[in-house]
Amino acid sequence: MKERYIEGATRMAKLILERRDELKSKDGAALVFPHSSVDGDCVGSACAVASVLRFLGVSAWVSMPEELPDNMSFLGVEDLLFYPTEEFTCGDLLINGKHYDLAFSVDCSEGHRMGDNNCKLFELYDDALDIDHHEVLHLSSDLKWIDPGSSSACEMVWYVLVKISELIGKPVSEVVDVRTAKCLMAGIVTDTGRFTYTNTKPETLEAAGALMDLGGNITEVCYNLFDMKTPEEFSITSAACYEARFCLDGKLALAVVPEQMFRKYNAGKDALAGVAEKLRDVGGVEFSCVLREIDGSIRANLRSKSEFDCSEFAEKYGGGGHKRAAGFRVTGRDINDLAGEIISEASKYL
Repeated sequence: MKERYIEGATRMAKLILERRDELKSKDGAALVFPHSSVDGDCVGSACAVASVLRFLGVSAWVSMPEELPDNMSFLGVEDLLFYPTEEFTCGDLLINGKHYDLAFSVDCSEGHRMGDNNCKLFELYDDALDIDHHEVLHLSSDLKWIDPGSSSACEMVWYVLVKISELIGKPVSEVVDVRTAKCLMAGIVTDTGRFTYTNTKPETLEAAGALMDLGGNITEVCYNLFDMKTPEEFSITSAACYEARFCLDGKLALAVVPEQMFRKYNAGKDALAGVAEKLRDVGGVEFSCVLREIDGSIRANLRSKSEFDCSEFAEKYGGGGHKRAAGFRVTGRDINDLAGEIISEASKYL
């Protein structure tokens, strides 16, 4: 294990085992919280943590803020997922006769980024464990392992699971089954752009290689997450790219996809995966933005390849993420008005 990971991975592994013992002593259970606008890293890391807690003898579920996207169905994690409703968002949480005494957040440290119902649930817990690779300056706790230098939450979780296997004296192949290996691989390839982003480090490739040995088929994972498209998805992504605008001397690429466009192509809300990356990769583009209007709200996917800070830009609209990849969601806005505002705001940086 790389030296930079030893302290954090060891501390989190010991905390998980301590909480395991506490929960088993009172037949308690755990909820694992990802962020909203789910992606491969938050789903992969959350499902990996829930799977390992179950391996350790603890009832654990991933509290999902939204339906699992179709392109992640190949992971086969439906039995790990719980979808909270309003009835679960106050008071003592009791599901299937078990008290949920442990909260564990991954790829996200703040409740407001977890969706409305999950936020209310998460904020019931004062001592949640957390593994996150987003920079959160105002949060510091021995219960949290936050490492912005890591490629992904899944990479961090992998090294925690390696340490757990050492502490309990079990081979890592018992702790990390094939499904868990696929989940962790999904998060790593998502947040490294298939190992092409600058956050890819030797320890990232080391983790991916070990996961391949454990059954994390990188070809299967990448095909499902990035390449496979239905005819409807192909049509709407092609239209979004074709109709994209190039502004600010070609430094900004902007795709605006209103709700009627989804209806026209009979496409689902997750049909535009990869469009922001395609637009960012056009020569001369420094910043790309895809706005999609779904169910009365507008979601933005931001990507950059220069000094443009997507995370800082997303924070203007209540979102967040990384310097090269971020997003936000707003309600009560006209999508074309928002597009104009984004052009104006981006002009201050480009």
